[in-house]
Order: sequence, then structure tokens, then C-alpha cells
Amino acid sequence: MKLKAIRKYIKAKLLSLPYRIKLILVFSLLILLTASILGSITYYQFGGASQRNAEEYSIQLADQINRNLDRYIKEMQIISLSPLYDQEVINILKNHQVSGVAAPFPPANERVKIWRYISSFVHMRNEIRGIHILANDGNIFSNLDSNTIMLQVFEQNNEWLQRIIKADGEHVILPLHHPNYYLNKDTAVFSVARLIRDPSDQTPLGIIKIDLKQELIQEMVKNTKTKSQIFIVNNQQEIIYPNNEENDISPNILAELENIKVNNYTNIPIGGTDYMMVYNQSEYQGLNIVMLTPKSEILSEVNYLRKVLIIVVLAGILIAFILGFILSKPLVGSIHRLREAMEGVKRGNFSHRVLVQSNDEIGDLENGFNLMVSEIDRLVSEVYRTGLRQKDAELRALQSQMNPHFLYNTLESINMLAITRGNFEVSDMVSSLGKLLRYTVDNKAKIVRLEEETAFVASYITIQKVRIGEQLHYIEDIPDSLKDTVIPKLILQPIIENAIVHGLRNTGGKIKIQAFKIGKQLKIIISDNGVGMELEKLKELKQIIRDQKPSHSNEQHHGVALPNIHERIQLLYGSDFGLVIQSEEQKGFIVSVSLPLYWEEEKLDEKRISG
Repeated sequence: MKLKAIRKYIKAKLLSLPYRIKLILVFSLLILLTASILGSITYYQFGGASQRNAEEYSIQLADQINRNLDRYIKEMQIISLSPLYDQEVINILKNHQVSGVAAPFPPANERVKIWRYISSFVHMRNEIRGIHILANDGNIFSNLDSNTIMLQVFEQNNEWLQRIIKADGEHVILPLHHPNYYLNKDTAVFSVARLIRDPSDQTPLGIIKIDLKQELIQEMVKNTKTKSQIFIVNNQQEIIYPNNEENDISPNILAELENIKVNNYTNIPIGGTDYMMVYNQSEYQGLNIVMLTPKSEILSEVNYLRKVLIIVVLAGILIAFILGFILSKPLVGSIHRLREAMEGVKRGNFSHRVLVQSNDEIGDLENGFNLMVSEIDRLVSEVYRTGLRQKDAELRALQSQMNPHFLYNTLESINMLAITRGNFEVSDMVSSLGKLLRYTVDNKAKIVRLEEETAFVASYITIQKVRIGEQLHYIEDIPDSLKDTVIPKLILQPIIENAIVHGLRNTGGKIKIQAFKIGKQLKIIISDNGVGMELEKLKELKQIIRDQKPSHSNEQHHGVALPNIHERIQLLYGSDFGLVIQSEEQKGFIVSVSLPLYWEEEKLDEKRISG
């Protein structure tokens, strides 16, 4: 359940990211996924190929080294057989058969003959440390001088000597050892040796021993140009190459060779490091070539390829971020412009349009948005104009219910009759009623001067005083500087009528009209000291005015007059203008009218106001 919640949270976070970030992430993930798949396939294919190539190369190289070594050992064996075919060497060795401490030192002519004989084999062979013929009496005949070897230090109990004698005339390959006849006791050589017998009776006459330098094998290994460690051992697991004292890993290798049986190739760990081991055995000499190559060396190119792939993937992701940032700018910019336009429409600005810059899906959305906003603007304007025409038609219908000229003539006749009979109160009332009718029936002007509107209100008050009496007081407090300002026609009289009907009809009272200039607004306040309004009814009336959905009840006249006036003002001038009402029970009623401040010379024509 917790995991599901985490997944849901991550999904919500990803979906809430900006569209541009999503595009960049998609580009990066695609490159990362593609590069990872291709890189993995390439890495493992290349790694396998490198492994196989290294195996094949190492096997071929070990076989080549063994063949070269076999060929050279064969040459040394041939040299070791040569004394058997030289009678002069045989005769000299026969003269030195008696062993002992007091063995006679060979005469110079014998040494010179054998020296010349041996030197013929050593010529141009720098890898040969020395060729020595060891007589049974302990004398040593060699191509080396007395500054290098001792000429009579032949000991019968040497291990390598016993191995040669035991071979009984067969050639013997001796591992690295330190012969005791060298003056430098650190001299290490490996040797090819054989027991020399008299061809006539097979009597042992001595030993021929060819000491070889390590440089012989080093030269072979050097020519291979390999970074592998190469070891040469005999069948007794004795080191032929390299010098065991100079290589720390050789004892470990010998231990592994004793415990593992391989056929040319295997993988073994030595000292915590993985090696590829190639094992090649010479059937002729019995020498074994062991090649150890660290796996890290074999896979060095593969590891280099892996690093290159990682760098390529990271570079690809970086390029994806840069390209995503650059390429997504036009697309995201179009979306941002579209969103800003939608915000503007949401705030009521239907004139906003989006500039279409492409023919793709975003361009289609922008075209569709522009068409939609144009249609909404058209419909709103049409509904607005329809509402105004409907209200105007209703007003015209009321005004035209009676023939204006008939009413004027009739009222004039009544007025003259009242004057002739001396009833001036009736005359004033009829005269005021005539003024009211002329003002309301005049359809030409919808915007009038404030002075004209207050004159109409004064005529209405005159008629109401006849009904209510002198208890009805009307006060007008309007500066002369504001009398030429223009206001919509018939917005003050309904408010005055509402005050008389609902606040002063039974008790009379005072009605006051005040006008102020506040900035660029005209503020008109109509107040009375009537019965006021209960709090709940006041809240209801304020809600009706705010919603602009007046009640259709004819009994609650204020439910029609005040909302209608408020709606007319807002339709003409916008939502910043309209009515604000205040009242308390038994403390009167106040209506504040806010209008833009226009003067007579700035009066808008009917078409502009209604449009």
C-alpha cells in the first residue's frame, strides 16, 4: 500500500512538471535507453570477441614459443653429441679418468685443443653462457677463462650432476641453478647436458654441459610483444624461466599447476587477481609454456570502450537537454501564449487573440481558440444589445400606451379650468404632471444633464406633496459646478419613489439629494429619514442588487427599481459603477449612486452608450 502511494505521488509530481521539462526528460530518457541497449550489446559482443581473440592469440603464441625453444634445444643436443664423434676429445678425456683431490692438472696443449673445439660452437651465440666438458677427475675444460670459472672444482655430489649420470647418456635439461664452478656464485643458468661415453666400450668419460643465459628466452618473449607473464617449467615443475628469485608469483603458479588439469586454456584466480592461463606442453622436450594474462589487461580495450560509451551517453543526455531546451522553446512558447490568452478571457477580456505562427496541432488549437473567443464575444455583445433593446422596448411600450398629444391637451384643459375657478393647487399639480409626462415620453434623449433629472424629481415631489401634504420635505444639495454633468435618464426618480412608497408614505419625512465629485467619479446620495429596513430584508435586497436578478413581485417595488437601475448603470459604464444601499430599522434609508464624471460637452451619443 505504501509503495502504491509512493508511485502515485511520483506520478503526480511528474505530471505537474512544466511541459518543457517533460519534453527534455523524454528526450533524455530516449537517448539513455537507446544508448544503454546499444552500448550493452556492443560491450558484451566486443568483450566476448576480445576474450576469444586473446585466447587464440595466447595459445598460438605459447605454441610458437615452445616450437622455437624445441628447435633451439635440438641444436644444443646436437652440440652435446659432437664430442662422441671427435676422437681427439675422447682421447683427452681418457687421460683424466682418475678422480681425487690430487688429480693432475691438464697440460696446456689439451686445454687449447678442447678450447678450440668448444669455441667453434660458441661463436656468434651470445645466449650461450659457456660450454663445459667435465672430466671424471674433476678437471673442467671450457671456453671461459680462469677469471670466470674454476678449472678444477668438480664435485661428484651435485644434484644436477647426479641427474645427468642417471640419464645414462640421454640429454638432460637442467632448470635454473647456480653451478659451483662459477666464481660469481650468483650466476644462474639453465643447461642442456649429457653423459659422454666411450663409443667403443660405453665407458663413462665425463660430461658435456651447455649453460644457457636467460636472455635466450627473454629474446623469444620480447619478440612476441605481449604483456602476459610467461613461465617455462619442466615436467618436474621446476622453473626454467624466469629466475624464480626475481618473480614472486612463480611459487603460486607452481601450486596451481599441481592442482589443475587444463587443456590449453583456463581461467584461474591467483593472489586475488583473475588470470587467463594458457598451458602448452612440448611433446619433444617435456617443457611446459605457461602464459598468465590478467583479465583486466584482456578487457582493457573493452573497459576503454565502456568508458567511451558512458561518456557518449552522458554527452547525449547533455545534448538532449540543450536541444530540448532550444527546440521546445517555440512549442512551449505557443502553449504559453495560448494559456495567457485563456487567462485574459477568463478575466473577461474577449478582445485578446493569439498570433498563429504554425500549421501544426498547436496552430489548430490557436485557430480554434481565436474562433471560439470571437464567437463568445459576438454572443456576449448580442445578448447585451438584445437586453438593452428589450428594456428599451418595454419602456417604449409603457410610454406609448397613451397618445402623448391627447394627454398634453387634456392636462392643459384641466389646468386652464383650475385657474379660471381659482384652484391654483390643482393647477400646480396638473402642471407638474405635464412636465413628468413630457420628460418620460421624450424618447430622443437617454443621457440628460443632472439639472434636468433633478427638475423632473422636483415635479414628482410636487405631485406627491398633494397626496402626503406638507409633511413631505425635499432638500436638494447640488453644487452649481455639477449641474451640467450628464447622467442616464430616469435613475433618480425611481429611487425617490422607492423612498416615499416604502419609507415616508404614512408618516412623511425628509428626502435629501446630494452630489459630490470624487476623483473622476460623480457620487449622488439620496437619503431619507423614514422607517428604514430590517437587517434580514436589507441583506436580501443587497443580494438581489448584486446578482442583478430582481424579484418580479409588483408589491415589493424596491425589488425591481433598485436592481434595474444598478444593472443599467453597469451595462453602460462597467462593474466599477452602480448602487450601494445602507439602512437601519427606524433610521432611514440611503442610496449611493456612483457614475463616471461626464460633462454636457462630453455627452456620449445614444449609439455609443447602447453599443
